Amino acid sequence: MPAPLSATADRWIDDWLDRLTPARKIAHCLLVLPAVGPDGLPDAATRSALELGVGTLHSVRDLPASTATAYHERVAGICADAGLPPALISGNLEAGIMYSLGRSGTHFPYPRGIGISGDPDLAYRVAAATAIEARAVGFHWTFSPCIDVVSVPDDPILGVRAYGVPAAATGELGAAQIRGYQENGVLATAKHYPGHGDSSVDSHLAQPVVNRTPADHESIHLPPFADAVAADVASIMVAHIAYPALGIDVPASLSPTVNRSWLRQDLGYDGIIITDALHMDAVARHHTPAAAALLALQAGADVANVKCTPDEIAPIINHLVEALRHGALTESALNASVRRLLVARTHLNLHLPQPPLPSLPNIPTPWTDPHRASTVDLHTNRSAVGLGESLVVVGDSQLARRFAELGVQRGLSIRLAAEPLTPGVLDRVAAHHPGAQLIPIFGPGPIPAAQQWKDVAAAITHPCPAVIVNSTLPAQTFGDVADRVISVPAMDAFEIVTDAAVHAALDVLC
Repeated sequence: MPAPLSATADRWIDDWLDRLTPARKIAHCLLVLPAVGPDGLPDAATRSALELGVGTLHSVRDLPASTATAYHERVAGICADAGLPPALISGNLEAGIMYSLGRSGTHFPYPRGIGISGDPDLAYRVAAATAIEARAVGFHWTFSPCIDVVSVPDDPILGVRAYGVPAAATGELGAAQIRGYQENGVLATAKHYPGHGDSSVDSHLAQPVVNRTPADHESIHLPPFADAVAADVASIMVAHIAYPALGIDVPASLSPTVNRSWLRQDLGYDGIIITDALHMDAVARHHTPAAAALLALQAGADVANVKCTPDEIAPIINHLVEALRHGALTESALNASVRRLLVARTHLNLHLPQPPLPSLPNIPTPWTDPHRASTVDLHTNRSAVGLGESLVVVGDSQLARRFAELGVQRGLSIRLAAEPLTPGVLDRVAAHHPGAQLIPIFGPGPIPAAQQWKDVAAAITHPCPAVIVNSTLPAQTFGDVADRVISVPAMDAFEIVTDAAVHAALDVLC
């Protein structure tokens, strides 16, 4: 159970519940995407949204740490000037703050790499280090860990973002990361309840419908969430998946049964419930943002993850105020949600006078954990592979480019042949680089496992000392194609590469 609130925290929460107007309480339960002005600070629309009382901003993107820190400090100042509690700054920090900021932050392994390691201590340390960097630049809340148990061979979206291990191990690693985040000052989120791992449809693109059996539901997909609740996870994100065999014919995120019965009653969870992003096609093709936000709050969510731009939020707030006025939302449920969000702020000490955020000039340093190499999967047909003095990386992907860049930084003589890995390409590259050893790198996002094997096998028409595959499949899957195969969970479906996985591959290759 979370530690009891102090008398100071209790008074702070009660004071805000008395002071906030109904409209500002509603805004407190909404999340929007902020925008950056030409000065690197919140633009006029973002300032307006904050002054309306919006409670959570999702991450600014592609900013250096110093600019992000100044941005977040200004957000806190806008809230204080408007007579409001501080807005929470959230982000998808699954591989560190670099995942959101892009230009700053240590690169950590994706969860799939942590799953390969099978090491709860490593899971904790990665989360703890992420949290320390996150608070240094002003983040409060990460939408991780992903504790879905992947049980379909051709998962279209989770890929490297899930641990990829059975339920018990997923729960153990997830609980370790929850503790790592929260013991170092960042709210954690267990997602995507009640489990996204048996979906063959990407909910960003369509409505997934999963015919999960009650037995699989109870034995495979729910246990990691019970472990997360036992670890006092601050928030749980609910998926946009329908489960007709379990009586859920609408997206779970919009279901009172899922939120109020399964989460609150059956799991005994009293933390923050947040929906997955409501602009995803699973919801957005059927509902306007305002209608989706209303359905989410009616269903028992504390935060409607609208993820709209700041200039779109005012009509949504107005729609929800009208719903409250006419009884479609209840004041008691609204107050309960606002209270949970205020309690979360006290766990971050946001109810106390805050000193300036610390300056950490060494944030963008590479991750040098001694167990880094354990976060990729290796299969060898020889006891050792000798690399020559001339290497050519072959592949047309961000992963191939990054591998070549980091290899050069580590002192290797590497050239890049940025060509698609189609049959015959290795022979053509070898003819242009006589005497060089070729290292093909397959870098697409998640594709069907059988097709990935066929693509790799068809392309390897020339002897290679090693093949690197961006994959969640065991390296043994590709074991016949080269002397050494490294399965690297380095790039997600959005083509964001973590250098930690690239360095881990270089560790075992060299």
